[in-house]
Amino acid sequence: MEEKKLMDLIDELMTKLRSTESARPRGRWVEAPKSQSSPPKKPRRSKTAYQLKISLSGFRPPIWRRVLVPGHATFDQLHLVIQEAMGWEQAHLYEFQFGEIVIGIPDDWGLHGFAKTLEDARRTTLEQWLTEEKQKFVYIYDFGDYWRHNITVEKIETLSKPLERATCLKGKRACPPEDCGGVYGYLELLESAANKDSLTDPELLEQLEWLSDMKGDDFDPDAFDVEEANKRLAYIQF
Repeated sequence: MEEKKLMDLIDELMTKLRSTESARPRGRWVEAPKSQSSPPKKPRRSKTAYQLKISLSGFRPPIWRRVLVPGHATFDQLHLVIQEAMGWEQAHLYEFQFGEIVIGIPDDWGLHGFAKTLEDARRTTLEQWLTEEKQKFVYIYDFGDYWRHNITVEKIETLSKPLERATCLKGKRACPPEDCGGVYGYLELLESAANKDSLTDPELLEQLEWLSDMKGDDFDPDAFDVEEANKRLAYIQF
């Protein structure tokens, strides 16, 4: 008998707890209650597609890629597209620049772009900012080496159905290795590689060994494989 009363009391307490759960404040560490009536809405999928040309600043001949991306992609997703199409390794921070407007990840804004207007790259779509052909903006990757990419909107197309994956259409030349010292560091590496048979400087020889470890013994700075770029892009879904 006592056991039955105890179980009844537990059931009563659990019922009261569930009835007050929805009234709890949704603080940082409180999970919001899940809706039982309807599934969460999916983001609107756009039939707009953007053809973008991405050029890495500071190089002649140029290092560039041409990609096709959906209009409903966020700038954080565009960051991933650039990383895979170029051949970067997603190892550093980034931001997009539209004049005084910066689009990036809010957690990083305490250190970068503090004097500018800020937008969250995870919530801001391409359609919100890319409004006309020939429009230009900038993508910065790695605030140490400071790889500046100049991006041009070459075409804005309306497709019969939303684009599900990004595509690399064309490109030229290989991506530099991460953490090589930016444009000037990479150019110095290429110069050393071109004269490696006559090098005697231990530091330069060590740099070439590092380049080989990063990119392989057969690294060709003039090579680009569009099929390989599209294999890397295949995992990004919109």
